[in-house]
Amino acid sequence: MNDWIAVVPWKQGKKTKSRLSLSLSEGERQALAHTMAAHVVGCLAGVKAISSTFVLAPASVEDWPVQWLCDSGLGLNGELNRVREYFGGRPLLVIHADLPALGCADVNALLAATQGRGLAFAPDRHGKGTNAIALADPGPFTFAFGSGSLARHQAQSPGAAIVESAGLSFDLDTPADLEHAVSGRLIRLAA
Repeated sequence: MNDWIAVVPWKQGKKTKSRLSLSLSEGERQALAHTMAAHVVGCLAGVKAISSTFVLAPASVEDWPVQWLCDSGLGLNGELNRVREYFGGRPLLVIHADLPALGCADVNALLAATQGRGLAFAPDRHGKGTNAIALADPGPFTFAFGSGSLARHQAQSPGAAIVESAGLSFDLDTPADLEHAVSGRLIRLAA
């Protein structure tokens, strides 16, 4: 299947990566979020099965190979449910913008896992959250991101494939995540 739509939700502004506020200034957090989102978008550009990539954000991003979906303030799940309805039954990939270890192979594996199952979830490394969802099945599905989202997603789609990889599971939210990303050379902070 080569007609996937990818959506990258990206929280912009003062609240970006707020859990890192003791480690990074507001400007540093915004720069980090921008760098990670650009990395995710760059990976998606290398996936042949994806025909269109959109960034779901309050403000548009210039000079990126994406289209913009305006975040109108419905909250992440409300916005994604609205976006899915807008695109109808087209295959939809939702992937978070804070995956600094993501590679094209990770995305290809997630999309391939939907064959025969219709849906695939990529859990975070703790096995509690959901970092990406691939929906090939046009049937009913309600996004339920937030704390403990993997269990909620699995409850409504128990037959969905689970795809675990380092690139999909490592999201950067906490100071410990930041330290791991810097020491593992996944990101570089400005000096």
